[in-house]
Amino acid sequence: MGRFRTLFYSLLLLLPLAPIPSSFLIRSPGLLAPLLLLLAASPMAVDRITDDILVEILSRVPAKSLCRFKCVSKHWLGLTNDPHHRKRLPQTLAGFFYSGSSRKTEQRFLESPVVFTNLGGTQCCRPPIDTSFAFLPSHRRLDLLDSCNGLLLFRWYDVSGKYGDFRYIVCNPATEEWAALPDSGQEDKLTRLTMERTAWLGFDPAVSPHFHVFEFVEELDPRAHFLSIFSVHDTETGVSVYSSETGGWVHKEKRSDQLIRHTKRRSASVFGNGNLHFHAFDREYTCRLAAVDTEAETWMNFGVPGGVLCGLIQWSQGRLHYANFQGGEDGAAFRLVVYVLEDYGSKEWKFKHSVEMAYIFKGMSSFSYEDFDWIAIHPDCNLIFFAVGWRYSTFRSYDMDSRQVKVICDLEDGRPPYLPYVPLYAELPSLHVRDASEIPHMSGL
Repeated sequence: MGRFRTLFYSLLLLLPLAPIPSSFLIRSPGLLAPLLLLLAASPMAVDRITDDILVEILSRVPAKSLCRFKCVSKHWLGLTNDPHHRKRLPQTLAGFFYSGSSRKTEQRFLESPVVFTNLGGTQCCRPPIDTSFAFLPSHRRLDLLDSCNGLLLFRWYDVSGKYGDFRYIVCNPATEEWAALPDSGQEDKLTRLTMERTAWLGFDPAVSPHFHVFEFVEELDPRAHFLSIFSVHDTETGVSVYSSETGGWVHKEKRSDQLIRHTKRRSASVFGNGNLHFHAFDREYTCRLAAVDTEAETWMNFGVPGGVLCGLIQWSQGRLHYANFQGGEDGAAFRLVVYVLEDYGSKEWKFKHSVEMAYIFKGMSSFSYEDFDWIAIHPDCNLIFFAVGWRYSTFRSYDMDSRQVKVICDLEDGRPPYLPYVPLYAELPSLHVRDASEIPHMSGL
C-alpha cells in the first residue's frame, strides 16, 4: 500500500506535464476524492484532464463529495448538470414523496394525490418530476407503496377493472419509464376477509439494473380484523418475490421456525446488501429485525436494541442503521439513540449517537407517540427525518453532527407513507415501456 501511495503522489507531481492514465484512476476509487481536490487546486492539471476521464472520476465518488466538486468551476458544474453525463453520476436525496388527501369529497375515495417535498428549498420550488404521473396509463386509483433508489412502486387500479382489482407498477419518475408486473398468483388466498398482502420494493443500481418486488401474504386474526387491533396470532403464509430479470414471481412458504409477523409501517423496511430488511414481531410480541433475500431462500431474524417503540431501520452510508427512543425506569422515553450494524455474522449493534428527547422536541407543549412517525435517515449523511405533531403536521430533520433541529415544511393533509427519493437518470432494461399500448391487455385484468 505504501508503494501505491508513493506512485499516486508521484503522479500528482507530474500532473502539469502529462495526462492522467484513466486505468489508474478507475482501479483506485479510494483515492479519487483527494485527487479531485488536488486537481481543483491545480489549473494546469485541470486543463490537461479530459472531460471523459473527469466524468469517470466523478461517477465513482460518493454523492456527498460530488456536491462539493460542483463548486470547483463553472465547467465542472456544467459537466455534472449535463443530461448525458448525469446518467452516470451519483445522486443524493432530492426529497420525499407522500400521499395527500383530496379536498374534493367525490374524489376522496378514488384518488390519493401524490405530494413531493423538495429538500432543495421551500415548497414553492418546482419538484424534479411530475407528481401527477401523467405518463402512467389511465387509472381509477393509484396508491403509492414504496420507493427504492430512484424507483417507485404503485398499486394501479384500472378505470375499467373490477373493484379491488389492481396491478403493481414500478416506474422511474426521472425518465418516465415504467413496467406493469404480472399478477403474483396469490388471489386464491385472498378470497377470505382475513387475508391481506403487503408489497415492498428492492433495487440497488450499483449491483444490478434489475429490481425485485416482495409481496407478503398474511392471514389475520379475525378478532384483530374487526376490532382493529394487532394480534400476535396473525401469521405470514409466505412471500412472493418478483424479479425483473426473469419477469416472473417465485413463492415460498415460511417454515415453522420463522413464524414472525411483519409490521405494516412503511418506515419499517429497507433494502440493502441484497436483502429486504423489515420490522417484525415474534410470538412473544418482541420486536425483531427480519431479512429475506431476493430468492426468498435465505431468511434471517435477530434482535434490535430495546426501546419504547419499533424504531427506524435505514441503509445509510453503506451500513444498516437503527434509531429508536430509549425508555427510563418508568417506561417513558427520554433519549433518542442510533446504532449501526457492523457485522451480519455477529448480529451486534454498535452505538453511534444519543440525544435527549427534550432537546429534539423543545418548543413543543406536549409529545405523544401517536403524533410521531419516523421517515428516514439520509443515505449520505447523518440526518434523521421525522414527522411530529397532531396528525404528523410538521416535517422535521435532526442533524446528528451539529445537533440541530430544522423544520422542513408543514405536511398539511399529508399522510404516510413518507418515502425518500434519490433521482435515477439511467435508463433500465427492465423499465422500457413508455406507452400503455405496448402491454397487451393492459386495460383488462
